[in-house]
Amino acid sequence: MDDTSVIWAVRDVSFELHPGDVLGVMGRNGAGKSTLLKLLARITEPSEGRALLRGRVASLLEVGTGFHGDLTGRENVFLNGTMLGMRRREIIDRFDEIVDFAGISRFIDTPVKRYSSGMYVRLAFAVAAHLEPDVLIADEVLAVGDSEFQRKCLGKMREVAGGGRTVVFVSHNQASVASLCTRAIWLERGELRMDGVVDEVATAYLNAIAAHDDGNIADRHDRTGNGAVRLTHVELLDAQGSKSRRFSSGQPVAIALSYEAQRPVGSVRITLFFDSSVGERVATLSNEYTDEELLDLPKSGSIICRMDGPPLNGGDYSVSATVKVSGITADQITDVLSFSVDGSSFYPSRRHPPLQGGATLLRAGWTVE
Repeated sequence: MDDTSVIWAVRDVSFELHPGDVLGVMGRNGAGKSTLLKLLARITEPSEGRALLRGRVASLLEVGTGFHGDLTGRENVFLNGTMLGMRRREIIDRFDEIVDFAGISRFIDTPVKRYSSGMYVRLAFAVAAHLEPDVLIADEVLAVGDSEFQRKCLGKMREVAGGGRTVVFVSHNQASVASLCTRAIWLERGELRMDGVVDEVATAYLNAIAAHDDGNIADRHDRTGNGAVRLTHVELLDAQGSKSRRFSSGQPVAIALSYEAQRPVGSVRITLFFDSSVGERVATLSNEYTDEELLDLPKSGSIICRMDGPPLNGGDYSVSATVKVSGITADQITDVLSFSVDGSSFYPSRRHPPLQGGATLLRAGWTVE
């Protein structure tokens, strides 16, 4: 077979980790992050090269991986512990701690096929982290669960790394990567683009996204959904209706979303997610929240979301979007738009806090009484 016709999920990616290292893996959807973790977890065999790991490896890659649906939570804890090479006595000693961390004591003797996705991933993470693996591999473990559970996960992974064990962590939440990891790699189309300090890798990754951001997303393949409606182009419009990638905090702004549909659509729900340059979610906006119906869409057109002066702090931001038809995801795509905010005109002093101090600027007045 002609090598040019072969698409490599991961190729020529080489790195070395030591006990206590915490590695963050960055990259767009389809960059090869999950494949890399499956290679490390020995779920997938490499076509070339090798992945050499010493010690016990625990992996949490997808909800559903590693558990038997017909077994209870209790039985799956013992099954997973045994697969990790743990003695029964060791599992018994840690069992109560695992259940308490997962917060599912009432359902521990229920078959896990009846668990919600949140319950499932909480127990799966608790087992993987508490049975003291030498290497913990986690892929988007923070995507499921509430904020309290996410904080517990980050704290536990810090504890694992602090105990001299190794963690490999994939997340689209760059704030979590920055707070947890000591090192990061950036994958692009299956190849290693950069390996280094987290802040430097994150900055280079975001700059690369911005450099290729012309608003045209029709040919983006890193998307999910049934395709009933697909976004094709996204633009930021300033107060005068002109295309721009920069606006002043507190000034009116609009986002124009061009789309194509397979057929005319009765109604859609669009949700926009706003993230800071370090991956923190700063706002979520949907026509569902504003109680505005988008009805009788032709097969192609544009939808405009107008915002009355978002009070965002100065810095760089990105927007992701989800389109749903009849409650089913038609199109979901990350980083459809990047833009910059000038925060200097928000306050009379023309000063504003650093972005690390918060992404929102507040109108306020001060008096002494």
